[in-house]
Amino acid sequence: MSQPTASSFTGNRWEPELGIVFSSREGFAWATWPETEAAVRLGRHKMVAAMMRDFLAQDDLGRRLNRARKTED
Repeated sequence: MSQPTASSFTGNRWEPELGIVFSSREGFAWATWPETEAAVRLGRHKMVAAMMRDFLAQDDLGRRLNRARKTED
């Protein structure tokens, strides 16, 4: 799988190590990328916060199951 080489918003090279900045404005959650003008409205703050908590819980469960599987082998 190849890495994207340019942002579809600004034409700037995407730098994955810079990460994503999440913010909340006027009741909505937003994602922005450093050194670009890109901003994406993710949805209502309450809904996005619940989805992020769910994602983190699933990620944690996957890590624990993976560790348990490795110790069984």
